[in-house]
Amino acid sequence: MFERSGTCMAVVDPMLRIHEVNKQFLREVPLSDSPVGRTLLDFVPPADHVRLRRQFTQLALGRRERLVERVTWLWPGTCDTGGTMTAVAGHSEAVPGEAPVSTIVVSVTWNEGPIDEGPGQEFRLTELDARILEGIATGMSTINLATKLYLSRQGVEYHVGSMLKKLDAPNRAALVSRAFSLGVLRSMSWPPRVDAAFVK
Repeated sequence: MFERSGTCMAVVDPMLRIHEVNKQFLREVPLSDSPVGRTLLDFVPPADHVRLRRQFTQLALGRRERLVERVTWLWPGTCDTGGTMTAVAGHSEAVPGEAPVSTIVVSVTWNEGPIDEGPGQEFRLTELDARILEGIATGMSTINLATKLYLSRQGVEYHVGSMLKKLDAPNRAALVSRAFSLGVLRSMSWPPRVDAAFVK
């Protein structure tokens, strides 16, 4: 299946080091030498590193089975190419003290040009936006947020509306959901906290 899939595929370890690629990968990816031994993060923008490392850690720990991420691929000698990365965890025998996943199979597809900016691309928050988003994620009302942050109700609504527009979210629940899916809100903390990488 690895060789006959018709898509570019690679096998990486939980540290994202590439161990194997299929022939389709070698045919379609413009590299002068083998990618084996390099990390997957060598081929994506630094701004995506924190988010992708977090998502792959969830795979390696067995907390999720699969991830699908839109990324920009930085193939040497070519224009940046937008596309999609799908990763599936390969489980190993349970060994005490070790992660339940030993390998991850990554499939790469791309568009003909740079990826279009969609919801969450280059999404950055001000400190005030971050505090408001954290408050929304804990269930605080507009009045509570206004009191806590020394803002008017209209001021809070303005910032919330701005974040809804940036993430193309129809309401506050969708805003929080998308923030978690993008890694803007840390999934392993309570109360929810915005990751510092997303604060400008």
